[in-house]
Amino acid sequence: MISRRARLSAFTLMELLAVVAIIGILAAILVPTLSAARTAASKARTRTQFSQWAAAFENFRQEYGSYPQLYPNGTQHLVNQNASTTATSEHLFHDTLTGQRRDPSGTWPAATTRNPPMPQAQNTRRIHFVSFNDDDFVTQTDVNNGFNTSAQLNFIRDGFHNTSIAVITDANLDGVINLKDSTGGYPKVTAPGTTTPTIGPTTTNLPAGQTGGIHAGVIFYSAPPNASSDGSDLIMSWK
Repeated sequence: MISRRARLSAFTLMELLAVVAIIGILAAILVPTLSAARTAASKARTRTQFSQWAAAFENFRQEYGSYPQLYPNGTQHLVNQNASTTATSEHLFHDTLTGQRRDPSGTWPAATTRNPPMPQAQNTRRIHFVSFNDDDFVTQTDVNNGFNTSAQLNFIRDGFHNTSIAVITDANLDGVINLKDSTGGYPKVTAPGTTTPTIGPTTTNLPAGQTGGIHAGVIFYSAPPNASSDGSDLIMSWK
């Protein structure tokens, strides 16, 4: 038989329901707050990456007299354009700015004539203009956890695990970036979790013509999760 003291010290059904309700209210308050904090942190990390890469481009230009050539005329301008998932293979963006393969054990074949030039034909002194760390690349852990696919392994990613990152340089060195520097039009990017590149800058964010433009040597942009299709919420290096 349960003693009177034990009965008095036990929770009643109403008390238990009240506790559950309080926990539910706290969860409803905290979960969105934590999600917003993670999103803000990922955006800040992405902007930091863009800033570091832009500085590397400027240092490259000071050293060699022009910006790295990352794409032939008329094609899309993407950080991971034509990249291989094999870390010892060429990654034009990374290798040109660092003077080495993503996996430094990778070999550098003799430079050949092509458009755009191979990394070793552009960064002939193998100068390390920027440092990348593990968080800048898609790892097998990212793939195992569902953040990325195996087709993106060893690609450069932003703070949202997004590998669809646009890059446009002031190719004609006129001090602005506009359609003169992007013959094929401004590249479209995909948001995390999607596969079709449909999101690009608006005419408000980036002029659509060949006059005016962004006063910069290089610009980057990518799309956060659930980005609007009109490009109004792109993460942009010049904003």
